[in-house]
Amino acid sequence: MRSNSRRLQQIDRRRFLLGAGGAALALPMLEMHSRVARGQSVAPPKRLVLVMHSHGRCAGGRHSGSGFSDIWSPRSNTGALPAEMSPLLAALAPIRDEIVTVDGVDNVVRHMTQDPDGHLPNEQTILTCQLPKADKTAGGASFDYIAGERLRGSPAQRGALVFPATPMDADWRYTTGHFWGVGGTRPTLANSNPAKAIAELFGGTGAAAPSPGPEPEPMANATLADRLVASRRSILDGVTGSFQSFRALVGASDRARLDQHIDFIRTLETRLGGGSGGGPGPLPIGDSCAVPSASAVPSYTQSQASRAALDAEIVPYTIENMVMSLACDITRVASLHHYVQYDPIFSSEFSGGSPFVSANWHAAIHDTPEVTMAGQPAITQAYQMYGKLFTRLVQRLGEVTDVDGSRLLDNTLVVWMSDMGYGATHGSLNIPIVMAGMKSAFANGQGRHLVCSERRTTGDFFAQVLRMLGQDDTTFGLTGTLGSTGLSSAAALLAPADFPDYIVPSLNLHQGELDL
Repeated sequence: MRSNSRRLQQIDRRRFLLGAGGAALALPMLEMHSRVARGQSVAPPKRLVLVMHSHGRCAGGRHSGSGFSDIWSPRSNTGALPAEMSPLLAALAPIRDEIVTVDGVDNVVRHMTQDPDGHLPNEQTILTCQLPKADKTAGGASFDYIAGERLRGSPAQRGALVFPATPMDADWRYTTGHFWGVGGTRPTLANSNPAKAIAELFGGTGAAAPSPGPEPEPMANATLADRLVASRRSILDGVTGSFQSFRALVGASDRARLDQHIDFIRTLETRLGGGSGGGPGPLPIGDSCAVPSASAVPSYTQSQASRAALDAEIVPYTIENMVMSLACDITRVASLHHYVQYDPIFSSEFSGGSPFVSANWHAAIHDTPEVTMAGQPAITQAYQMYGKLFTRLVQRLGEVTDVDGSRLLDNTLVVWMSDMGYGATHGSLNIPIVMAGMKSAFANGQGRHLVCSERRTTGDFFAQVLRMLGQDDTTFGLTGTLGSTGLSSAAALLAPADFPDYIVPSLNLHQGELDL
Protein backbone atom coordinates (compact mmCIF):
# COMPACT_ATOMS: atom_id res chain seq x y z
CA MET A 1 0.00 0.00 0.00
CA ARG A 2 2.84 2.33 0.89
CA SER A 3 4.53 1.64 -2.44
CA ASN A 4 1.31 2.22 -4.36
CA SER A 5 0.72 5.42 -2.44
CA ARG A 6 4.12 6.74 -3.42
CA ARG A 7 3.47 5.78 -7.05
CA LEU A 8 0.15 7.62 -7.03
CA GLN A 9 1.82 10.68 -5.58
CA GLN A 10 4.27 10.63 -8.47
CA ILE A 11 1.56 10.82 -11.13
CA ASP A 12 1.75 14.34 -12.48
CA ARG A 13 -1.13 16.50 -13.66
CA ARG A 14 -0.52 15.64 -17.33
CA ARG A 15 -0.80 11.89 -16.71
CA PHE A 16 -3.94 12.38 -14.70
CA LEU A 17 -5.56 14.37 -17.52
CA LEU A 18 -4.55 11.84 -20.14
CA GLY A 19 -5.97 9.01 -18.08
CA ALA A 20 -9.16 10.90 -17.42
CA GLY A 21 -9.59 12.01 -21.01
CA GLY A 22 -11.89 9.22 -22.15
CA ALA A 23 -14.10 9.57 -19.09
CA ALA A 24 -14.25 13.34 -19.42
CA LEU A 25 -15.29 13.15 -23.04
CA ALA A 26 -18.08 10.71 -22.12
CA LEU A 27 -19.73 13.06 -19.62
CA PRO A 28 -22.40 14.73 -21.79
CA MET A 29 -25.83 13.10 -21.67
CA LEU A 30 -26.64 12.40 -25.31
CA GLU A 31 -29.82 11.57 -27.16
CA MET A 32 -28.22 9.23 -29.67
CA HIS A 33 -30.00 6.14 -28.32
CA SER A 34 -33.34 7.47 -29.56
CA ARG A 35 -31.94 8.34 -32.96
CA VAL A 36 -30.34 4.95 -33.42
CA ALA A 37 -33.46 3.13 -32.23
CA ARG A 38 -35.63 4.91 -34.75
CA GLY A 39 -33.17 4.49 -37.56
CA GLN A 40 -33.39 8.17 -38.46
CA SER A 41 -30.82 9.68 -40.81
CA VAL A 42 -28.79 12.70 -39.81
CA ALA A 43 -30.24 15.90 -41.25
CA PRO A 44 -27.56 18.01 -42.94
CA PRO A 45 -27.25 21.64 -41.87
CA LYS A 46 -28.11 24.50 -44.21
CA ARG A 47 -25.15 26.50 -45.47
CA LEU A 48 -24.44 29.67 -47.43
CA VAL A 49 -21.64 30.59 -49.82
CA LEU A 50 -21.33 34.20 -50.97
CA VAL A 51 -19.09 35.25 -53.88
CA MET A 52 -18.39 38.94 -54.42
CA HIS A 53 -16.58 40.91 -57.13
CA SER A 54 -16.44 44.63 -57.90
CA HIS A 55 -17.77 46.78 -60.78
CA GLY A 56 -21.01 44.90 -61.38
CA ARG A 57 -21.55 43.83 -64.96
CA CYS A 58 -18.26 45.53 -65.90
CA ALA A 59 -19.26 46.32 -69.50
CA GLY A 60 -22.22 48.51 -70.42
CA GLY A 61 -24.51 50.49 -68.16
CA ARG A 62 -25.69 53.47 -70.15
CA HIS A 63 -29.46 53.64 -69.90
CA SER A 64 -31.92 54.64 -72.60
CA GLY A 65 -35.65 54.35 -73.04
CA SER A 66 -35.22 50.75 -74.20
CA GLY A 67 -33.19 49.71 -71.15
CA PHE A 68 -29.57 49.25 -70.11
CA SER A 69 -26.70 48.60 -72.49
CA ASP A 70 -25.98 45.08 -71.23
CA ILE A 71 -24.29 41.80 -72.22
CA TRP A 72 -24.58 40.13 -68.80
CA SER A 73 -28.28 39.21 -68.88
CA PRO A 74 -28.87 35.80 -70.52
CA ARG A 75 -32.26 36.94 -71.83
CA SER A 76 -34.53 39.98 -71.70
CA ASN A 77 -37.44 38.31 -69.90
CA THR A 78 -38.12 35.56 -67.39
CA GLY A 79 -37.67 32.04 -68.72
CA ALA A 80 -35.36 29.09 -69.24
CA LEU A 81 -31.70 29.88 -69.68
CA PRO A 82 -30.74 29.67 -73.35
CA ALA A 83 -28.42 26.95 -74.61
CA GLU A 84 -25.85 29.65 -75.34
CA MET A 85 -25.24 31.84 -72.31
CA SER A 86 -24.68 35.60 -72.52
CA PRO A 87 -21.15 36.81 -73.39
CA LEU A 88 -20.19 37.73 -69.83
CA LEU A 89 -21.61 34.50 -68.38
CA ALA A 90 -20.31 32.14 -71.05
CA ALA A 91 -18.08 30.30 -68.55
CA LEU A 92 -21.18 29.21 -66.63
CA ALA A 93 -22.39 26.94 -69.45
CA PRO A 94 -21.29 23.71 -67.65
CA ILE A 95 -23.56 24.53 -64.68
CA ARG A 96 -26.43 26.04 -66.65
CA ASP A 97 -29.00 23.68 -65.12
CA GLU A 98 -27.79 24.40 -61.58
CA ILE A 99 -28.19 28.19 -61.58
CA VAL A 100 -30.72 31.00 -61.55
CA THR A 101 -29.70 34.44 -62.84
CA VAL A 102 -31.54 37.55 -61.68
CA ASP A 103 -32.23 41.01 -63.11
CA GLY A 104 -34.03 43.90 -61.41
CA VAL A 105 -32.55 44.02 -57.88
CA ASP A 106 -31.36 47.46 -56.77
CA ASN A 107 -29.24 48.74 -53.89
CA VAL A 108 -31.43 51.74 -53.12
CA VAL A 109 -29.97 52.31 -49.62
CA ARG A 110 -26.85 53.62 -51.35
CA HIS A 111 -28.93 56.64 -52.42
CA MET A 112 -29.59 57.58 -48.80
CA THR A 113 -25.90 58.12 -48.01
CA GLN A 114 -25.56 61.56 -49.69
CA ASP A 115 -21.99 60.50 -50.44
CA PRO A 116 -21.02 61.26 -54.06
CA ASP A 117 -18.04 58.88 -53.96
CA GLY A 118 -18.45 56.29 -56.66
CA HIS A 119 -17.21 53.25 -54.75
CA LEU A 120 -17.40 53.57 -50.96
CA PRO A 121 -21.17 54.06 -50.54
CA ASN A 122 -21.84 51.04 -52.74
CA GLU A 123 -19.34 48.90 -50.85
CA GLN A 124 -20.55 49.98 -47.41
CA THR A 125 -24.23 49.34 -48.10
CA ILE A 126 -24.38 46.42 -50.54
CA LEU A 127 -24.23 43.66 -47.90
CA THR A 128 -25.48 45.62 -44.88
CA CYS A 129 -28.47 47.53 -46.27
CA GLN A 130 -27.61 50.06 -43.56
CA LEU A 131 -26.30 53.62 -43.66
CA PRO A 132 -22.53 53.89 -43.02
CA LYS A 133 -21.21 55.62 -39.93
CA ALA A 134 -19.51 59.00 -40.08
CA ASP A 135 -16.10 57.29 -39.91
CA LYS A 136 -16.88 55.39 -43.16
CA THR A 137 -17.30 52.05 -41.45
CA ALA A 138 -20.48 50.06 -41.90
CA GLY A 139 -23.60 50.87 -39.96
CA GLY A 140 -24.22 47.19 -39.30
CA ALA A 141 -22.94 43.68 -39.88
CA SER A 142 -22.93 42.35 -43.42
CA PHE A 143 -25.37 39.71 -44.59
CA ASP A 144 -22.85 36.87 -44.41
CA TYR A 145 -22.13 37.59 -40.74
CA ILE A 146 -25.80 37.70 -39.83
CA ALA A 147 -26.52 34.48 -41.72
CA GLY A 148 -23.54 32.84 -40.04
CA GLU A 149 -24.78 33.72 -36.57
CA ARG A 150 -28.15 32.18 -37.43
CA LEU A 151 -26.87 28.99 -39.06
CA ARG A 152 -23.98 27.95 -36.85
CA GLY A 153 -24.48 24.79 -34.85
CA SER A 154 -23.09 26.02 -31.53
CA PRO A 155 -21.38 29.05 -29.99
CA ALA A 156 -18.06 27.30 -30.54
CA GLN A 157 -18.48 27.24 -34.31
CA ARG A 158 -17.25 30.11 -36.47
CA GLY A 159 -20.22 32.03 -37.76
CA ALA A 160 -18.75 33.25 -41.05
CA LEU A 161 -15.38 33.19 -42.77
CA VAL A 162 -14.18 35.45 -45.60
CA PHE A 163 -11.66 33.94 -48.03
CA PRO A 164 -9.70 36.60 -49.96
CA ALA A 165 -9.54 35.51 -53.60
CA THR A 166 -6.15 37.08 -54.22
CA PRO A 167 -2.96 35.74 -52.63
CA MET A 168 -0.87 38.29 -50.74
CA ASP A 169 2.05 38.33 -48.36
CA ALA A 170 0.30 39.81 -45.32
CA ASP A 171 -3.28 39.93 -44.08
CA TRP A 172 -3.16 43.70 -43.65
CA ARG A 173 -2.99 44.06 -47.44
CA TYR A 174 -6.58 42.89 -47.63
CA THR A 175 -8.90 45.88 -47.76
CA THR A 176 -12.65 45.68 -47.90
CA GLY A 177 -15.63 47.89 -47.48
CA HIS A 178 -17.96 44.99 -48.29
CA PHE A 179 -17.70 42.49 -45.42
CA TRP A 180 -18.26 43.55 -41.84
CA GLY A 181 -18.61 42.02 -38.41
CA VAL A 182 -20.90 43.28 -35.68
CA GLY A 183 -20.79 47.05 -35.26
CA GLY A 184 -18.75 47.59 -38.42
CA THR A 185 -15.78 45.54 -37.22
CA ARG A 186 -13.32 43.67 -39.41
CA PRO A 187 -14.57 40.31 -40.74
CA THR A 188 -12.96 37.01 -39.78
CA LEU A 189 -10.47 36.19 -42.53
CA ALA A 190 -8.96 32.97 -43.69
CA ASN A 191 -5.36 33.37 -44.77
CA SER A 192 -5.06 34.37 -48.43
CA ASN A 193 -2.29 31.78 -48.83
CA PRO A 194 -4.23 28.49 -49.12
CA ALA A 195 -1.37 26.46 -47.64
CA LYS A 196 -1.26 28.64 -44.52
CA ALA A 197 -5.05 28.70 -44.33
CA ILE A 198 -5.14 24.89 -44.12
CA ALA A 199 -3.12 24.96 -40.90
CA GLU A 200 -5.29 27.72 -39.46
CA LEU A 201 -8.59 26.10 -40.42
CA PHE A 202 -7.90 22.43 -39.82
CA GLY A 203 -4.90 22.44 -37.48
CA GLY A 204 -4.69 21.87 -33.75
CA THR A 205 -6.29 25.16 -32.81
CA GLY A 206 -8.30 25.59 -35.98
CA ALA A 207 -8.15 29.36 -35.50
CA ALA A 208 -8.63 31.80 -38.34
CA ALA A 209 -7.71 35.21 -36.99
CA PRO A 210 -9.31 38.51 -38.03
CA SER A 211 -5.85 40.03 -38.29
CA PRO A 212 -2.31 38.70 -38.02
CA GLY A 213 -1.00 38.36 -34.49
CA PRO A 214 2.58 38.77 -33.28
CA GLU A 215 5.16 36.22 -34.31
CA PRO A 216 5.61 33.46 -31.69
CA GLU A 217 8.56 33.96 -29.36
CA PRO A 218 11.55 31.79 -30.33
CA MET A 219 12.16 28.86 -28.00
CA ALA A 220 15.94 29.30 -28.06
CA ASN A 221 15.89 31.54 -24.98
CA ALA A 222 12.95 29.83 -23.29
CA THR A 223 13.30 28.40 -19.79
CA LEU A 224 13.13 24.68 -19.16
CA ALA A 225 9.66 25.15 -17.67
CA ASP A 226 8.52 26.97 -20.81
CA ARG A 227 9.80 24.17 -23.00
CA LEU A 228 8.10 21.49 -20.93
CA VAL A 229 4.77 23.31 -21.05
CA ALA A 230 5.12 23.81 -24.82
CA SER A 231 5.82 20.11 -25.33
CA ARG A 232 2.80 18.88 -23.41
CA ARG A 233 0.28 17.10 -25.54
CA SER A 234 -3.39 17.98 -25.26
CA ILE A 235 -5.90 15.25 -24.47
CA LEU A 236 -8.16 16.56 -27.18
CA ASP A 237 -5.37 16.54 -29.74
CA GLY A 238 -4.73 12.92 -28.86
CA VAL A 239 -8.31 11.72 -29.25
CA THR A 240 -9.48 14.01 -32.06
CA GLY A 241 -9.53 11.24 -34.68
CA SER A 242 -11.79 8.88 -32.72
CA PHE A 243 -13.89 11.76 -31.45
CA GLN A 244 -14.53 12.99 -35.01
CA SER A 245 -15.70 9.54 -36.05
CA PHE A 246 -18.00 9.33 -33.05
CA ARG A 247 -19.42 12.83 -33.59
CA ALA A 248 -20.35 11.98 -37.18
CA LEU A 249 -22.73 9.27 -35.92
CA VAL A 250 -24.92 11.45 -33.71
CA GLY A 251 -27.62 13.98 -34.44
CA ALA A 252 -27.38 17.75 -34.52
CA SER A 253 -28.49 18.30 -30.91
CA ASP A 254 -25.94 15.76 -29.65
CA ARG A 255 -23.21 17.37 -31.74
CA ALA A 256 -24.01 20.70 -30.08
CA ARG A 257 -23.68 19.08 -26.64
CA LEU A 258 -20.39 17.50 -27.61
CA ASP A 259 -19.07 20.80 -28.97
CA GLN A 260 -19.92 22.56 -25.72
CA HIS A 261 -18.27 19.80 -23.70
CA ILE A 262 -15.15 19.99 -25.88
CA ASP A 263 -14.96 23.70 -25.08
CA PHE A 264 -15.16 22.86 -21.37
CA ILE A 265 -12.37 20.29 -21.60
CA ARG A 266 -10.16 22.63 -23.63
CA THR A 267 -10.70 25.39 -21.07
CA LEU A 268 -9.82 22.99 -18.26
CA GLU A 269 -6.65 21.94 -20.07
CA THR A 270 -5.63 25.53 -20.60
CA ARG A 271 -6.14 26.45 -16.94
CA LEU A 272 -4.03 23.49 -15.85
CA GLY A 273 -1.33 24.27 -18.38
CA GLY A 274 -1.73 21.02 -20.28
CA GLY A 275 -3.30 22.19 -23.52
CA SER A 276 -2.60 24.46 -26.43
CA GLY A 277 -5.26 26.94 -25.38
CA GLY A 278 -7.34 26.98 -28.55
CA GLY A 279 -10.57 25.15 -29.23
CA PRO A 280 -10.68 22.56 -31.99
CA GLY A 281 -13.80 24.07 -33.48
CA PRO A 282 -16.74 22.05 -34.82
CA LEU A 283 -15.67 18.68 -36.08
CA PRO A 284 -16.44 16.80 -39.31
CA ILE A 285 -19.97 15.51 -39.84
CA GLY A 286 -19.69 13.77 -43.22
CA ASP A 287 -17.56 11.07 -44.77
CA SER A 288 -16.33 13.52 -47.43
CA CYS A 289 -14.64 15.76 -44.89
CA ALA A 290 -10.93 15.74 -45.64
CA VAL A 291 -8.14 18.13 -44.78
CA PRO A 292 -6.75 19.62 -48.04
CA SER A 293 -3.08 19.05 -48.79
CA ALA A 294 -0.90 22.07 -48.08
CA SER A 295 1.94 20.53 -50.09
CA ALA A 296 -0.25 20.58 -53.20
CA VAL A 297 -0.49 24.39 -53.16
CA PRO A 298 2.09 25.92 -55.52
CA SER A 299 4.62 28.15 -53.82
CA TYR A 300 4.80 31.76 -54.95
CA THR A 301 6.21 35.12 -54.02
CA GLN A 302 4.31 38.34 -53.47
CA SER A 303 5.85 39.84 -56.60
CA GLN A 304 4.53 36.93 -58.65
CA ALA A 305 1.06 37.41 -57.18
CA SER A 306 0.87 41.18 -57.65
CA ARG A 307 -1.98 42.64 -59.68
CA ALA A 308 -3.90 39.39 -59.11
CA ALA A 309 -1.66 37.65 -61.64
CA LEU A 310 -1.94 34.27 -59.89
CA ASP A 311 -5.63 34.30 -59.01
CA ALA A 312 -6.64 31.71 -61.60
CA GLU A 313 -3.89 29.35 -60.42
CA ILE A 314 -4.16 29.81 -56.64
CA VAL A 315 -7.86 30.50 -55.97
CA PRO A 316 -8.91 26.90 -56.82
CA TYR A 317 -6.99 25.84 -53.72
CA THR A 318 -8.81 28.51 -51.73
CA ILE A 319 -12.07 27.14 -53.09
CA GLU A 320 -11.08 23.67 -51.89
CA ASN A 321 -10.45 25.09 -48.43
CA MET A 322 -13.88 26.73 -48.50
CA VAL A 323 -15.64 23.55 -49.57
CA MET A 324 -13.90 21.42 -46.95
CA SER A 325 -14.60 24.04 -44.27
CA LEU A 326 -18.27 23.46 -45.02
CA ALA A 327 -18.00 19.68 -45.38
CA CYS A 328 -16.12 19.43 -42.06
CA ASP A 329 -18.53 21.84 -40.35
CA ILE A 330 -15.75 24.30 -39.55
CA THR A 331 -18.24 26.96 -40.60
CA ARG A 332 -21.60 27.09 -42.36
CA VAL A 333 -21.12 30.44 -44.08
CA ALA A 334 -18.13 31.13 -46.31
CA SER A 335 -17.47 34.05 -48.66
CA LEU A 336 -15.06 34.32 -51.57
CA HIS A 337 -14.06 37.92 -52.20
CA HIS A 338 -12.42 39.03 -55.46
CA TYR A 339 -11.36 42.23 -53.79
CA VAL A 340 -8.68 43.58 -56.20
CA GLN A 341 -10.77 46.03 -58.18
CA TYR A 342 -8.49 48.66 -59.67
CA ASP A 343 -5.71 46.95 -61.52
CA PRO A 344 -5.90 43.14 -61.96
CA ILE A 345 -4.43 41.83 -65.22
CA PHE A 346 -6.33 38.51 -65.65
CA SER A 347 -3.25 36.92 -67.17
CA SER A 348 -4.88 33.47 -67.35
CA GLU A 349 -7.45 34.62 -69.91
CA PHE A 350 -5.13 36.00 -72.59
CA SER A 351 -2.80 33.60 -74.38
CA GLY A 352 -0.95 36.38 -76.18
CA GLY A 353 -0.45 38.53 -73.10
CA SER A 354 -2.99 40.48 -71.10
CA PRO A 355 -3.99 43.89 -72.51
CA PHE A 356 -4.32 45.08 -68.92
CA VAL A 357 -0.59 44.80 -68.23
CA SER A 358 -0.13 48.24 -69.74
CA ALA A 359 -3.74 49.35 -69.28
CA ASN A 360 -5.96 49.70 -66.21
CA TRP A 361 -8.97 47.46 -65.56
CA HIS A 362 -10.82 50.11 -63.56
CA ALA A 363 -10.30 52.78 -66.21
CA ALA A 364 -11.26 50.37 -69.00
CA ILE A 365 -14.62 49.70 -67.31
CA HIS A 366 -15.33 53.41 -66.96
CA ASP A 367 -14.53 53.85 -70.63
CA THR A 368 -17.05 51.19 -71.69
CA PRO A 369 -20.59 52.36 -70.81
CA GLU A 370 -21.76 50.98 -74.16
CA VAL A 371 -21.17 47.33 -75.03
CA THR A 372 -20.33 48.31 -78.62
CA MET A 373 -17.23 50.21 -77.53
CA ALA A 374 -13.72 49.05 -78.37
CA GLY A 375 -12.79 47.96 -74.85
CA GLN A 376 -15.67 45.52 -74.42
CA PRO A 377 -14.07 42.34 -75.91
CA ALA A 378 -11.09 42.51 -73.53
CA ILE A 379 -13.32 43.17 -70.52
CA THR A 380 -15.59 40.29 -71.50
CA GLN A 381 -12.65 37.92 -71.90
CA ALA A 382 -11.19 38.93 -68.54
CA TYR A 383 -14.56 38.45 -66.84
CA GLN A 384 -14.45 34.76 -67.77
CA MET A 385 -12.00 34.17 -64.93
CA TYR A 386 -14.72 35.03 -62.43
CA GLY A 387 -17.15 32.74 -64.25
CA LYS A 388 -14.71 29.83 -64.40
CA LEU A 389 -13.94 30.06 -60.69
CA PHE A 390 -17.64 30.23 -59.83
CA THR A 391 -18.28 27.19 -62.02
CA ARG A 392 -15.49 25.32 -60.27
CA LEU A 393 -16.94 26.21 -56.87
CA VAL A 394 -20.41 24.95 -57.77
CA GLN A 395 -19.07 21.79 -59.37
CA ARG A 396 -16.87 21.01 -56.38
CA LEU A 397 -19.80 21.44 -53.98
CA GLY A 398 -21.67 19.01 -56.21
CA GLU A 399 -18.91 16.41 -55.97
CA VAL A 400 -18.83 16.26 -52.16
CA THR A 401 -21.22 13.91 -50.37
CA ASP A 402 -23.05 15.34 -47.40
CA VAL A 403 -23.82 13.48 -44.17
CA ASP A 404 -27.18 12.21 -45.46
CA GLY A 405 -25.80 10.98 -48.78
CA SER A 406 -26.96 14.00 -50.78
CA ARG A 407 -24.62 16.45 -52.45
CA LEU A 408 -23.12 19.20 -50.34
CA LEU A 409 -24.46 21.52 -53.04
CA ASP A 410 -28.02 20.38 -52.30
CA ASN A 411 -27.77 21.82 -48.79
CA THR A 412 -25.73 24.91 -49.66
CA LEU A 413 -27.18 28.09 -51.14
CA VAL A 414 -24.61 29.85 -53.36
CA VAL A 415 -24.97 33.53 -54.25
CA TRP A 416 -22.67 35.44 -56.60
CA MET A 417 -23.15 39.19 -56.78
CA SER A 418 -21.33 42.52 -56.98
CA ASP A 419 -21.25 45.86 -55.20
CA MET A 420 -22.64 47.71 -58.23
CA GLY A 421 -24.97 47.23 -61.12
CA TYR A 422 -22.64 48.78 -63.70
CA GLY A 423 -19.14 49.94 -62.91
CA ALA A 424 -18.94 52.36 -65.83
CA THR A 425 -21.46 54.65 -64.16
CA HIS A 426 -20.92 53.60 -60.52
CA GLY A 427 -24.58 52.64 -60.69
CA SER A 428 -26.28 50.84 -57.82
CA LEU A 429 -29.23 49.61 -59.87
CA ASN A 430 -29.58 46.18 -61.51
CA ILE A 431 -27.10 44.30 -59.33
CA PRO A 432 -25.92 41.14 -61.16
CA ILE A 433 -26.97 38.04 -59.21
CA VAL A 434 -26.30 34.36 -59.91
CA MET A 435 -27.69 31.76 -57.52
CA ALA A 436 -26.96 28.03 -57.30
CA GLY A 437 -27.34 25.07 -54.99
CA MET A 438 -30.15 24.06 -52.62
CA LYS A 439 -32.54 23.06 -55.41
CA SER A 440 -35.35 22.51 -52.93
CA ALA A 441 -35.40 26.24 -52.12
CA PHE A 442 -36.30 27.27 -55.68
CA ALA A 443 -40.03 26.83 -56.17
CA ASN A 444 -39.74 27.50 -59.91
CA GLY A 445 -36.65 25.36 -60.45
CA GLN A 446 -33.21 26.19 -61.75
CA GLY A 447 -31.74 26.65 -65.22
CA ARG A 448 -33.75 29.85 -65.28
CA HIS A 449 -33.40 33.61 -65.69
CA LEU A 450 -35.62 35.87 -63.59
CA VAL A 451 -36.47 39.43 -64.53
CA CYS A 452 -38.21 41.24 -61.68
CA SER A 453 -40.99 42.97 -63.59
CA GLU A 454 -41.61 45.05 -60.48
CA ARG A 455 -38.20 45.99 -59.18
CA ARG A 456 -36.90 44.63 -55.89
CA THR A 457 -34.31 45.89 -53.41
CA THR A 458 -31.28 44.19 -51.92
CA GLY A 459 -33.22 44.20 -48.63
CA ASP A 460 -35.92 42.16 -50.34
CA PHE A 461 -33.33 39.80 -51.77
CA PHE A 462 -31.41 39.13 -48.56
CA ALA A 463 -34.62 38.62 -46.57
CA GLN A 464 -35.70 36.04 -49.12
CA VAL A 465 -32.32 34.29 -49.01
CA LEU A 466 -32.70 34.03 -45.23
CA ARG A 467 -36.12 32.46 -45.72
CA MET A 468 -34.63 30.01 -48.21
CA LEU A 469 -32.19 29.08 -45.44
CA GLY A 470 -35.04 28.31 -43.06
CA GLN A 471 -35.45 31.69 -41.35
CA ASP A 472 -38.66 33.75 -41.18
CA ASP A 473 -37.40 37.25 -42.09
CA THR A 474 -39.63 39.55 -44.12
CA THR A 475 -37.16 42.46 -44.22
CA PHE A 476 -33.41 42.95 -44.04
CA GLY A 477 -31.55 46.13 -43.07
CA LEU A 478 -33.26 49.49 -43.04
CA THR A 479 -37.03 49.66 -43.36
CA GLY A 480 -39.36 52.47 -44.34
CA THR A 481 -38.78 54.72 -47.34
CA LEU A 482 -35.81 56.44 -48.97
CA GLY A 483 -36.91 59.70 -47.36
CA SER A 484 -37.27 58.25 -43.87
CA THR A 485 -33.99 59.85 -42.75
CA GLY A 486 -35.26 63.29 -43.73
CA LEU A 487 -34.15 63.43 -47.36
CA SER A 488 -36.89 65.17 -49.27
CA SER A 489 -35.75 65.42 -52.88
CA ALA A 490 -34.35 63.33 -55.70
CA ALA A 491 -31.32 65.64 -55.75
CA ALA A 492 -30.56 64.86 -52.11
CA LEU A 493 -30.86 61.17 -52.96
CA LEU A 494 -28.36 61.50 -55.83
CA ALA A 495 -30.97 60.14 -58.21
CA PRO A 496 -29.58 59.22 -61.66
CA ALA A 497 -30.85 61.60 -64.33
CA ASP A 498 -32.23 58.70 -66.37
CA PHE A 499 -34.35 57.45 -63.41
CA PRO A 500 -36.11 60.64 -62.31
CA ASP A 501 -39.31 58.92 -61.22
CA TYR A 502 -37.74 55.96 -59.42
CA ILE A 503 -35.20 57.17 -56.87
CA VAL A 504 -37.57 59.43 -54.92
CA PRO A 505 -38.18 59.92 -51.16
CA SER A 506 -41.40 57.87 -51.19
CA LEU A 507 -39.74 54.71 -52.57
CA ASN A 508 -40.15 51.81 -50.14
CA LEU A 509 -36.97 50.05 -49.06
CA HIS A 510 -38.82 46.74 -49.38
CA GLN A 511 -41.00 45.91 -52.37
CA GLY A 512 -41.84 42.24 -51.82
CA GLU A 513 -40.72 38.72 -52.72
CA LEU A 514 -38.76 37.64 -55.78
CA ASP A 515 -40.34 34.98 -57.97
CA LEU A 516 -37.66 32.38 -57.28
